[in-house]
Amino acid sequence: MLAVEISRHGGPEELVLVERPDPVAAAGQVVVRNRWIGVNYVDLQHRAGQPYPVPLPLIPGTEAAGTVVAAGPGTDPGLVGAPVVHFGHLCGVYAEMTAVSAEFVVPIASGVALDAAAAVAMNGTTAYVLTSMACRIGPGDVVVVQAAAGATGGAVVQLAAAAGAEVIAMTSSAGKTQGAIALGARHGFALQQVPDPVAAVLSVTGGRGADVVYDAGGRDTFEMSLDMLATRGTLVLYGQSGGPVAPFDPGRLSGLTGTGRGAGSLTLRWVAASHYLTSQRDRAEAVGVIVSRLTAGRFSPRIAGRFPLHRASDAHVRLASRTVQGKILLEA
Repeated sequence: MLAVEISRHGGPEELVLVERPDPVAAAGQVVVRNRWIGVNYVDLQHRAGQPYPVPLPLIPGTEAAGTVVAAGPGTDPGLVGAPVVHFGHLCGVYAEMTAVSAEFVVPIASGVALDAAAAVAMNGTTAYVLTSMACRIGPGDVVVVQAAAGATGGAVVQLAAAAGAEVIAMTSSAGKTQGAIALGARHGFALQQVPDPVAAVLSVTGGRGADVVYDAGGRDTFEMSLDMLATRGTLVLYGQSGGPVAPFDPGRLSGLTGTGRGAGSLTLRWVAASHYLTSQRDRAEAVGVIVSRLTAGRFSPRIAGRFPLHRASDAHVRLASRTVQGKILLEA
């Protein structure tokens, strides 16, 4: 089979197309012939070896949709021939085939397009965790979504708006802001055009701030996000695409230090979907919610670009450019 492999950390040029033996399903595994592979920021971090190292050589990738072609001992032989998504196992996916533990595999209905399934497997279920499990969003909540035009940010906008929240989208450009508003955000602000994003949020909330701020940027947006919160508000970090957050004084959460605006009793929470979706049943439930909304026309997968497997490096360049509104896929 063909696969994309990293043998040393570095830039996109370190993604090299190689030929490897077809995988064999061990006990508890199935082999999936991948059709569409999702590209995520964590793939860029694994390639670069930052902010944490990963062992090399590595076939990167965390999610794909395809068809089961073999089932190992201890797995359901009825899965062979079934369309599935697999996600959450953090490697081995930039390839024509992947041997993966059955616990990470979720069957999908035959009528669901595989490209759409791949586009929502991680981002859609992460958004589900963020809005329904880590923080249960409901009517009347004011929610700020940083990077609201990205694949996960856009999914959070859609689910929070559907839950009845007043969503405020923060993006990097006016075009992305319009895209987030089309997904259901009530307000949108482009960071390139707004001199004081915190003041902008306060202006549309009557000075109160947001009940929840979702932030995957980390270092680049942390201080801003914290200052946008209302009293008893929650800042949810679920990534660090801009780098790790610097150490900070927990007293900032009290409202007694910091901006002096008076918002206090704040909560800072780190959320990893893997800590909520801990079993195949959990993953299947989350996928089911997203796919049902998808088939009902109430959720958009927003596929922003498609690249053949051998152009994985181009896909990484595109994602790193931060010009993307939605999901980038590789075609295996």
